Amino acid sequence: MDLVAGAGITYYFDHPGGRDYDPNLFLHLSLLYKASERLTFDVRAFAAYQAQPDVTSALSANRRLGNFFRSEDIISAHYRWTPRFSTVTSYTFSALEYQNSAASADNRLENQLGEELRYLLFPTTTATARYRIGMTDYQTSGRNPINQTFTAGVEQTFGPHLNGTFRSGLQLRAEQTSPYFEAGLHYSFESRQSRSGTGTYIIWTNRYSIEESGTGAGSGRETFRSNLLLNYRVTARISANLNVSYQHGSRAQDADIGFTGGTGGGGENVFDLSPGVRYAVTPSLAVNAGYRYTQLDRGSTSTIASQALSYTRNRYFAGLTFTF
Repeated sequence: MDLVAGAGITYYFDHPGGRDYDPNLFLHLSLLYKASERLTFDVRAFAAYQAQPDVTSALSANRRLGNFFRSEDIISAHYRWTPRFSTVTSYTFSALEYQNSAASADNRLENQLGEELRYLLFPTTTATARYRIGMTDYQTSGRNPINQTFTAGVEQTFGPHLNGTFRSGLQLRAEQTSPYFEAGLHYSFESRQSRSGTGTYIIWTNRYSIEESGTGAGSGRETFRSNLLLNYRVTARISANLNVSYQHGSRAQDADIGFTGGTGGGGENVFDLSPGVRYAVTPSLAVNAGYRYTQLDRGSTSTIASQALSYTRNRYFAGLTFTF
């Protein structure tokens, strides 16, 4: 079992909205239970209450809409039928709720069932085939679009430091059909990471899929996401990190309701850059400092006024992290 939880506030000396602070609470829980030699249960839970949007996640709008709560919980059962063949049955529950009544149209609940077949082709190569079906429930509009995803791929270990995951297939949502693709690489420069995760490593993930558009109309939007995380251990006490995220969302549309949103150019682009440094004063106490730049470009025209505004944001931060 692994549990990470935190709580804090961001204080503003001069906030245009008149509020002095933003809340920031989060929880990550993972639990792995081996019921038998063949059967393993895995539980992963995430919950957060915050004000700033998270442009690296599909479970958040790209613009600031006030305080909101989000959660994603996954329960899965891994059963090994033979030394080479196994299956993973999973259930995922997601929730997004904004405190501001003006943003309540974005509130939604998501339920998803998945089944994955896994076959060990070689000691370093596993072939996978997966099917997922889910329903999104928009609380105010009553829209309940159904999503289905069919994928096939491989999980490959290239060496003691590098491994990757590659999947592609087809996604169906209401009356929309789109190719689905995801790929990830994880390279560790060290054989093992430190307790605080300050080792030297690179994680790069990419995905192209239909996501909720965030317009409050229950529409889907084809979106490409790419996230790059670099963590470099300078010394035993000092480490530096860099997060780079890019997102391109095409024009949002849903044939069921004839809705078309987005920009006149047919999409929006989000770029997010966040470098930072960490100094470990003690094994439990660390000093952090960093900078975050976010740019969202929606073009000049839109059928939804609230979606028409592009923005850039610069944030500088410093603080302490205490682990116990």
